[in-house]
Amino acid sequence: MIDCDVHVQITHPEEILKFIDAPEREWYRNQAYLLGLPGYPWSNPSTWFRGDLAVDETGMPGGNPATVAKEVLDNQGADIGILTADDALSVGLMQNTYRAAALARAHNDWFREDWFPVDDRFRGSIVVPSQDPVAAVAEIERCASDRRFVQVLLAGGSERPYGDPKYLPILEAAAANGLAVAIHSGMEGMGLAHQPTGAGAPTFYIEWHTTGSACSIMGHLFSLLTHGTFRRIPDLKVLLIEGGVAWLPGMLWRNDTNWRGLRDDTPWLDEPPSETMKRHIRFATQPLEHTDGNDELLWQMLAAVGAPDILCYSSDYPHWDGDEPKWLANRLPEAWRQGVMHDNAVNFYGSRLDLPVAR
Repeated sequence: MIDCDVHVQITHPEEILKFIDAPEREWYRNQAYLLGLPGYPWSNPSTWFRGDLAVDETGMPGGNPATVAKEVLDNQGADIGILTADDALSVGLMQNTYRAAALARAHNDWFREDWFPVDDRFRGSIVVPSQDPVAAVAEIERCASDRRFVQVLLAGGSERPYGDPKYLPILEAAAANGLAVAIHSGMEGMGLAHQPTGAGAPTFYIEWHTTGSACSIMGHLFSLLTHGTFRRIPDLKVLLIEGGVAWLPGMLWRNDTNWRGLRDDTPWLDEPPSETMKRHIRFATQPLEHTDGNDELLWQMLAAVGAPDILCYSSDYPHWDGDEPKWLANRLPEAWRQGVMHDNAVNFYGSRLDLPVAR
């Protein structure tokens, strides 16, 4: 089993600051816990985390590499856990591009020095200052030789949808170095990012959790397809994380319908966008929407747009709404389980996982 979304927590700022040049550290310290990263304008009313996980003196889980290895890998039977950022997902939305680049470098070195050596089943995500594509490319090239990094991580919240030519150098650098690109929902409406919905900013956390995280993922999906990004970068692979999947059939069908009627708008697209998606884009399973007893309908709809091949398991550990692997596997159709829980991710990430397809 491959877990494609294991969130690592910065429980002590000094863990990161030791990788930043000494003269610069005081600025980050003065920003308190978030280290100058943009913060959410809305928040979970109780906690971001599951209550049954081990915590340190800060009261947060997910900050100790040995504990994460035990809880995610040993206890849940994972062959590989792909580490993603949590608060540091918003590094690409900081107003100060220079400090964003320094913080991204520090976070990547933290993974490399403090996390990877603890367990050889850990893989990681390269955090980049996406507001500065030149610096982002430099960071990708600095980290890519470490094959424990398997992807470049971008936030759902952004200045522009990622099909915009501004981001081409980042996507090209990822593909050229054999790395996937993961776009993780979150950080919408923060820092440099635009508001989560076309109607403006949500008021409550439940609004953002319902619409904001899905809307940004939809926006990036159709931007990448419409701009012809995968024609420009044939080796590019994109994983969309934590935006849900139940909306996908309807939106793909809508997009294909518009493509047929508006060919003059995007003459470079020579096939239905849904066909391009099936070859290049994968979706992390969490949160797999509950259907009030209509799972068979969900499977039929997802199968119509490429499932199970387009789905890769993710737990979203240690967050409150995570999906444990046994629960998800039991919910899936039996014929889907091997692919969704393991094989699809191995095919997607390739040799950087260093695993065979069948287990």
